[in-house]
Amino acid sequence: MIFIDEIESALHPKAVCQFLDMIDNIANEMGLQVFITSHSYFVIKKLLLIALKKANTVSCISLNKGQEVKICDLHDGMPDNSIIDTSIQLYEQEIEEVL
Repeated sequence: MIFIDEIESALHPKAVCQFLDMIDNIANEMGLQVFITSHSYFVIKKLLLIALKKANTVSCISLNKGQEVKICDLHDGMPDNSIIDTSIQLYEQEIEEVL
């Protein structure tokens, strides 16, 4: 097992994506289970893309104070959580400003 806390800390989103690809390859070759914490939309989105390419389950566990724990499989799409919601809201605001 490998545990990585806040994988996106001090890394550019492109480097995070490359690092996640490397972790995925190593984990599959060695049969490792990897646990990653993150507050990054880029990390969650990249893990979704990895999940869509693989037969393996890529689970996402969302923890919010005062709320029930949410567990989802990224094969089913992006999770319903505040990181995703905020990212979508920012994108929608940008579209409104541009149009």
